[in-house]
Amino acid sequence: MEIFLHLWDELDDLASLCRHAATSTASELLDAAAPLAAGAAACGLLVLEGASRALRLTA
Repeated sequence: MEIFLHLWDELDDLASLCRHAATSTASELLDAAAPLAAGAAACGLLVLEGASRALRLTA
């Protein structure tokens, strides 16, 4: 019976390690993507502002 408890404990440790690795990887990816998304949004606003000004000048 003790061997099953030991195996269960080892499997639980492995599952916890996998969960930790997955959440850490996701967190690192999202941390890296946030500045890129903010930069893309800023560029998009600049393009829209330029287009808006161009339309006002021609109208």
